[in-house]
Amino acid sequence: MSNYLLQRGQKWHVKVAIPADVQHVFGKRAFKQTLKTSDKTVAIARSGPMIAQFKNAIEEARGNPTQHLDEYLAHTQAFLRKAKANPDTDPAAIDGIEGEVLDRLVKAYGVQREEQLPADAEAGVIRAYKVATGRLTKFAAPLEEYIASRKVELKTEAKDRHAVAKFASRVSIVEEVDRKAVRDFVKWLSVEDGLKNRTIKDNLSTLRVYWNWLADHSYAPEDRANPFDNVTLPPENRKAAAEKVRLPFSVEDIRKLHKAIEGGRSEMMRATFMLAIYTGCRIEEITSLEIENVTENTIGIVRAKTAAGNRTIPIHEAIKPLVAELKARGDKYLLPDLAANRYGARSPAMSKQFGKVKSKLDFDSRYVFHSLRKTVTTLLEQAGVPESVSADILGHDKKTMTYGVYSGGSSMEQKREAILKLDYRLQGASR
Repeated sequence: MSNYLLQRGQKWHVKVAIPADVQHVFGKRAFKQTLKTSDKTVAIARSGPMIAQFKNAIEEARGNPTQHLDEYLAHTQAFLRKAKANPDTDPAAIDGIEGEVLDRLVKAYGVQREEQLPADAEAGVIRAYKVATGRLTKFAAPLEEYIASRKVELKTEAKDRHAVAKFASRVSIVEEVDRKAVRDFVKWLSVEDGLKNRTIKDNLSTLRVYWNWLADHSYAPEDRANPFDNVTLPPENRKAAAEKVRLPFSVEDIRKLHKAIEGGRSEMMRATFMLAIYTGCRIEEITSLEIENVTENTIGIVRAKTAAGNRTIPIHEAIKPLVAELKARGDKYLLPDLAANRYGARSPAMSKQFGKVKSKLDFDSRYVFHSLRKTVTTLLEQAGVPESVSADILGHDKKTMTYGVYSGGSSMEQKREAILKLDYRLQGASR
């Protein structure tokens, strides 16, 4: 054991040499550690566990020659990227680091020189070398940097991660992403994953934004067209697609739903339903509504996904008592007794409860909670409410130049008059 001890000044240290065949794994020739004592007897006692730990690491490395290699390559890639962007960096220093990268990759296969590499390993070494030295870029490598720059909700962040990882599992290198690769990916999503065009389109939209960011940050060529733009989706059976279109509930349907919800669902489900049918709000808007944005006569939507979505809606007379009762509880949220999921969303539980209710009433997949919003839209149109006023209530973008650009929006009186046209003739609607 004393062969592993050395004294520097008054203190003893332990040193275990790393065999040449695995030095590339650890990036050094020996393990060294101070024993924090000048007493040799104490040093011997303390060195035992350390020596055993170092020897175990060496044996593990011999069993797995690529141990720590990925971490080293990722660190080197980031370092070289910054070094090459700095005009003051010595080119000889960069050449030296790149030479070390190649040396480590070669030795990971248990050989000392490139020409000794097994035939089936050469392509992998070349690819790994090009990635580590910045000649190639892994598609998902900048993902964390991208996510950090986005400042989006957790649910959107999870969607971004999923889409990028899914594509990277098929095409791992940025330089290999082209129109054909994207078309093949779309075909794979449709045939192998069985995804519908709407979901495929969502994936492509996420990847399109990610690619633009890659180009803006020099991870992808700026002079290349975005390969995720204008991608042709697989043909769908029009009859089958039509059968899956979301439909509005009729007034009679609303009465059936109201009776079922009043008869056996939670107080929060009843409140969510009533707010939906008398405001046309999305379920996320209702469940995240904070009391500070609710007055005696209005509801304010302030953190919508679009500018048009941020709006003020008059409170229908039928739900004024309900809103006043909920607001009097003094909680942060108008609907206080809802648990958020891991993404911070408070709507999934309500959506699930509503799904159970409508299924028991034999409504098929074309009818969902969002169908209530379609019901409000339909009733406003049938009551003769101008489209521009309905858009201001529902938070829709206005398509014309006159209303979409130059108009300051409908007055509160116009919106109140429109809202009051919603009449479902419900029993006990104000409770």
